[in-house]
Amino acid sequence: MREIGETKVLTLAIREQKAFKGFPVDARLMIKLIENKQMELVDFGTLENPKAAVDLKNQGYLDPGCQLRVANANGERIGILFGSTQQWRLNSENPVKEGGVRGLLNFLPAKIAPRAWKLCIEENAHPVIQIDNRIPNPKVWAKNDPTFVNTIMPAVIYQLFDDILEHENPEETEWMKDWLTWADNLMPGNQKPQQATARERREWIDGLIDSFCSRHMLSDRLVDVLVKVGGDA
Repeated sequence: MREIGETKVLTLAIREQKAFKGFPVDARLMIKLIENKQMELVDFGTLENPKAAVDLKNQGYLDPGCQLRVANANGERIGILFGSTQQWRLNSENPVKEGGVRGLLNFLPAKIAPRAWKLCIEENAHPVIQIDNRIPNPKVWAKNDPTFVNTIMPAVIYQLFDDILEHENPEETEWMKDWLTWADNLMPGNQKPQQATARERREWIDGLIDSFCSRHMLSDRLVDVLVKVGGDA
């Protein structure tokens, strides 16, 4: 996706024509976008005459989930799918890797002022932290600034697992399963509480946050920076 003036345009480039072998030439190419309960099908024409770029009807997308779909365009079976890809994220370029899981948490610059950051949780996609796009190098700042990591990441972890532990079967949701794997790597043998009270869930999440902070020596890193800044003043 790119911006031309104030308009967001979605572009499509087909690298492997062989992937569409066997489909009729008049089959329609569509990209399905999903974000925050909003859905849009972007029509890129047919396999024989594909479009390179299409304006989006919804100009508010930040990091939607995407799926390429090939559908029948004629006859009684119009709209029937011939094939589709797995879903991917549109804008998340440098996912954080914790516990060996790709895409566990993504950072995305966004127009969210007056807030500096905002956690977005969706049912069908990995969480995203939106960062005020006015901040210089917002992704680098969010990932590496010790003040952000110390003060914001524990809050993010708490929000995520508060949501995860409220689900009866979180392992059935891909992103929740990935985060539970991350938690198990961080606290081996300390499984998430089953049928627990709200207090027991809070205590388990607090232990997880303590383990995260200890693993990355967060307080030590913050103190080192603050002492250096104080010494330079």
